Amino acid sequence: MKTRKNFLDWAFAQNHILENEVDQPRFYSIHEQNYMYGILARITKGSLDAKAFVEDFKGLENQRYRIMDERTIKEIDAVSQVGIAIDFCTQSDAQKRESSFLVNPDLTNYLVQSAFLWNDIENKNPKTIDAYYAIIPTFIDVAPKEICLTQLSALLLDIKDYREVFTYAELLELVAGAMDYEEKELDRQLLDFVTAQVLYYRTLLPIT
Repeated sequence: MKTRKNFLDWAFAQNHILENEVDQPRFYSIHEQNYMYGILARITKGSLDAKAFVEDFKGLENQRYRIMDERTIKEIDAVSQVGIAIDFCTQSDAQKRESSFLVNPDLTNYLVQSAFLWNDIENKNPKTIDAYYAIIPTFIDVAPKEICLTQLSALLLDIKDYREVFTYAELLELVAGAMDYEEKELDRQLLDFVTAQVLYYRTLLPIT
């Protein structure tokens, strides 16, 4: 979970808590919910300057656990989706470009909004920006997949209510127009992006 690691790295860098005060494997474990929240409480208690950041991150984690509790994936559905995704990924690039897709109708239910960009911390503090994360549960007892919807990934926000089937060519045209790129320049990057979304995140579902 990159966001959780980034948060802890930030807390260490700002001396809001010392590294030897945190059992990092427990903090990163999705099953150590109480321990993780306990560390957040200690950071808040020790530094008023950290409160806004901790509360924002805590809100993200609250939603993560809510999604895990309420949006359990049915094994039969997941296996079917994985099979379709594998079939898609074994196709040639030319065949992929002829494919059609539907946005996963559950994507809206997986979204979490944050006031800070926990996915990429380069400055003293996380960037103050409205960020969205997709927390996508699995049917097995592991941490849900997460994707920060910024840059190219943000296009999923623009099409999340797009209930109609669309082709790769239509998606390429949409993204190229939104990003002011020539379609030829964007094609390779978009094809790789689509493949990752289909196989790893299940945000885009190939239509067979």
